[in-house]
Amino acid sequence: MRLKHIKLVGFKSFVDATKVPFPHQMTCVVGPNGCGKSNVIDAVRWVLGESSAKNLRGDAMTDVIFNGSNARKPVSQASVELVFDNSSGRIQGEFASFAEISVKRLVTRDGRSDYFLNGGKCRRRDITDLFLGTGLGPRSYAIIEQGMISRLIESKPQELRIFIEEAAGISKYKERRRETENRMQHTRDNLERLTDVREELGTQLNKLQRQAAAAKRYKELKQSERRYKGELQALRWLNLEQQAEQLRQQQQQQQTELEKWIAEQRGSERGSDELRQQIADAKQQLELIQQAFYQAGNDITRLEAELQNARIQTQQQQQRRTELQHQLTELNRRTELDLAQQQEYQSRLAELEPELELSTEELTAAQEQVELHEAQWLQLQEQQQQQLEQQQQHREEIQRAQLKLERDRAQLQRAQDDLTRVNEQRQQLDQTQFAEQLTELDDQLEQQTTQLEQLLANLQQLQQAQQACADETSAITEQLEQWQDQLHQKQGRQSSIKTLLEAEQAQDWPAATRAWLTQQQLQPLGQVRDLIDLPSHWQLPFEQLVGDWLDAWVITELPKEWPNLQGARLVVLNESAAAPEHSLAALVSGPLKRWRWLQQIQVKTPTASELAADTSIAYLNEHGEIWSSYGYQAPQLELAESQLHRQQELQQLDQELAELATKIATAKASLAEYRQQQVALQEQREQEQQKVANQRAQVDALKEKRTWLQQQQQQHIEQQHQLELREAELAELINGFELSLEEAELELVHAETALESLPLHDFQMQKEQLQQQRQHLREQLQVKQQAQQQTQLQQQQLQHQIAQAEVLLERNRSQQQQAEQQLAELALPDDTSAEQIEMLALQLEERLAQREQIESERREASNVVAALEEQLRELSSGSQGVEAQIERARQALQSTQLELAALQERSRNVLSVLADMNQQLKPILEQLSDDAEEQKWQAEVERLQQAINRLGAINLAAIEEAETLAERKTYLDQQHQDLSESLETLETAIKKIDRETRQRFRTTFEAVNSGLQELFPKVFGGGSAYLDLTDDDLLETGVTIMARPPGKKNSTIHLLSGGEKALTALSLVFAIFRLNPAPFCLLDEVDAPLDDANVGRFCRLVSEMSQSVQFIYISHNKIAMEMASHLAGVTMQEPGVSRLVAVDIEEAIAMSDA
Repeated sequence: MRLKHIKLVGFKSFVDATKVPFPHQMTCVVGPNGCGKSNVIDAVRWVLGESSAKNLRGDAMTDVIFNGSNARKPVSQASVELVFDNSSGRIQGEFASFAEISVKRLVTRDGRSDYFLNGGKCRRRDITDLFLGTGLGPRSYAIIEQGMISRLIESKPQELRIFIEEAAGISKYKERRRETENRMQHTRDNLERLTDVREELGTQLNKLQRQAAAAKRYKELKQSERRYKGELQALRWLNLEQQAEQLRQQQQQQQTELEKWIAEQRGSERGSDELRQQIADAKQQLELIQQAFYQAGNDITRLEAELQNARIQTQQQQQRRTELQHQLTELNRRTELDLAQQQEYQSRLAELEPELELSTEELTAAQEQVELHEAQWLQLQEQQQQQLEQQQQHREEIQRAQLKLERDRAQLQRAQDDLTRVNEQRQQLDQTQFAEQLTELDDQLEQQTTQLEQLLANLQQLQQAQQACADETSAITEQLEQWQDQLHQKQGRQSSIKTLLEAEQAQDWPAATRAWLTQQQLQPLGQVRDLIDLPSHWQLPFEQLVGDWLDAWVITELPKEWPNLQGARLVVLNESAAAPEHSLAALVSGPLKRWRWLQQIQVKTPTASELAADTSIAYLNEHGEIWSSYGYQAPQLELAESQLHRQQELQQLDQELAELATKIATAKASLAEYRQQQVALQEQREQEQQKVANQRAQVDALKEKRTWLQQQQQQHIEQQHQLELREAELAELINGFELSLEEAELELVHAETALESLPLHDFQMQKEQLQQQRQHLREQLQVKQQAQQQTQLQQQQLQHQIAQAEVLLERNRSQQQQAEQQLAELALPDDTSAEQIEMLALQLEERLAQREQIESERREASNVVAALEEQLRELSSGSQGVEAQIERARQALQSTQLELAALQERSRNVLSVLADMNQQLKPILEQLSDDAEEQKWQAEVERLQQAINRLGAINLAAIEEAETLAERKTYLDQQHQDLSESLETLETAIKKIDRETRQRFRTTFEAVNSGLQELFPKVFGGGSAYLDLTDDDLLETGVTIMARPPGKKNSTIHLLSGGEKALTALSLVFAIFRLNPAPFCLLDEVDAPLDDANVGRFCRLVSEMSQSVQFIYISHNKIAMEMASHLAGVTMQEPGVSRLVAVDIEEAIAMSDA
């Protein structure tokens, strides 16, 4: 696989459609700085899926679109297309059969980015998956840009590991592992959520099940309670009705007795009416006097309370006056203390003012001395700086002279080395070796081509065998599906027939009759349906005749007694009689041939004379028509309704199902064998395809090597001529360098003489003296500053204390004024309070005297009422006995009426209670048991109520909710099991991926380490380098690199120079390429930090690797240009627009020198 060409349109500076071809294994892109060479590398990285604009030297992804120039407008989109040659079949998967693969990416101004594979739109992931394991990618080791060499060496262990993983081809495994871990995490999340839901549902279900059991128990108890309560109310109603009837009889007797006594009393009532009126008037007068007495008592109570409140208020004012006098005394004392303290603070503040002025003057003088010494210090420092600058100027002149001398010596040495190398190259150029190598390559190419054709023939045979196996598998699968469909249809038919037969045979008497026969010690031969054996065309007529007897049991001897079971039937066979000719029994085989009924049935269509001749014989024809002396019966049963036909069909289905099961088992076994064979053929095919790909790669490599040798042969001829010209140029350069070297030595001598003639002054001693004096003055200044700050702090504290004392004085004065004001108010004479107390006392005395007078009037009125009542008693003493009898009779009658009304009300309440319970009295009385008693039923109701109360709160909806929740939990349990199984499957996949990753990483690491240890001494001409792991875990360990060039023992790789880091990184990259060569390698000025000698080593290494890897590199070095088999020039003749031009090797060398 190799890159054929790149097509750029609107990408960065390539605004016009530009096609960059790569016809050979080594292509060098040349051009001046800023012409857009690196944009070619960026284009490849961008197409392969780079998503970071920073890695493309931009801020946003739309920055890759041409943004215009002085002469051109911006374009709306950019696209880059890579075309690969896949004739070797290195790309696997669905694109393995394509000889050419096109990968394209397009981006628009609105940020939309599209990818295309062979012209079809695809995802970015499809592009990355296509190149997984090939070493290609937006950030793989196959693309090395400017500055990436040093970053590669200085990268973190985990970043360096990525290159080893890509070389091992395990990046696709890591991608699968990451996807699998994501799925596992999602599965675990779902499992946790499901577990939480299941636990919650389990808790709810247990609770609901307990509630449902309680609800069921509650319903049972409530139903029993309702029944007992209804019966209890009925019993109470019966008892109440009996008591009410007894009271009605008693009421009638009492009414008669009352009427007798009333008639006797009516004669003596008229004499006492006037006396009663006088008593009523006297009582009314007594009530008015009592109301006046009570009003006087209320007034006395009110006046006593008001008098008590006035006296309490007077005591409180006296107490408040005493408190205010004490408070005023205390305020006067505190004011005197605060005034004394304020005067003390003011005197101390006055003492501090002279001290503060003195410290301020001393501080000013000290600051002036410090400033004077600071000026002297700065002046001395400036003089020293001038002297140092003069010395530095002369040293720089010496350094420039030394650098010029070293550069001239290096140029001279380089020119001499170039001359030596040119001579060596002229001596090493041998044209005969190319002819021998070409002949040897032709022989190898012919041999490898023959082997490739043989492998292709083997692959074709395997494909044909695999296709035949696949066809056979498809045929067996199709036949198996047909048989399975037949099996399902017949099983369905079998189930339907069984259901119909079970429905038709759903009678109880056959089983009961069989049990009765067992009790009678009679062994039946079986049922009639099981013993029928006659030609098939007679089965339907036979069932027309004996349809009701199909389930009857068949015995051979008469029982001692007959079963008294509803619907029972028994068939008793005749042991001695033979089946008459032309009878139905003659057609039957088996025991039923001896059935008397069948022996009396003739199988024919009778004539009228035959029917009249013998009335004991019946006739049956094949259509199911029946004749007898009693009449005619037409067929009633269709074939589809025949039990015997269904039974026969069921037996046939059982046989067919057994045959189908055998066929299906055989087919499945054959299918498994063919699939195993297909898997084996697939593995063989993949192995052969791999062999074909490897062989094709070897053939392509030989072809490319042959082409390269032919090109090298032509180049060597051209190099021979160029080396001769170069030898003459180098001789002239050496003479010029020798003259320049002598001039540089003279300049160095003059610069050293000027440096020695400079006067030297001892500034250090003066600086030390000034530094000591300045330090002493600063310390004095600091002491004075601290003293002044301390004094100022004391002054501020005293001022604050004076202000605080003033605030306290002001507050004391305010409180003192308030106290004096309140005391003055309380000192006024309170004549109003004394007058009020005296007036209340007088009112109280008046009310007490008034109450005594009313009390005497009340006693007199009470005596008058008592005298009148005594006269009335004397007058009515004669009729007292009659009235007593009337009163007793009336009370007895009223008591009876009340009891009767209460019983009637209780009866109505009982009926109301029954109505509330939705029960009728009459049905309850009809169903009431004879032993029902009210006390027993009341005890039972109380027991049921206690049982209900013990159940507590009842959720009647729990029964239905528990059933619904149980169904849901069953479903969730199944989901939990499925998720657990899925998680186990994913964990198994992770373990397999980890095992494969560890194995491949270990193998690749050892191989790359070995290659690095081999290439590093070759590149550096000695030294050593190696890779090391940072951890024992091969899945997560980082990779570090250590390199020690010849003669160095550096402790870390960061101590190497830029050129050494570049060569070390190239050694590592080429070691990776040796193990897993990417289809191509892009290098962007990686030789920039290398000198000519190392560039030569780099070129020889690239030349060796180009036999298996296509190199596309950007360089300004003429040696690297000479190495290329094809040059692609990039220019920017129009400002801001890059173009591809044809490049001549001589012009490229001249451009590089410029």
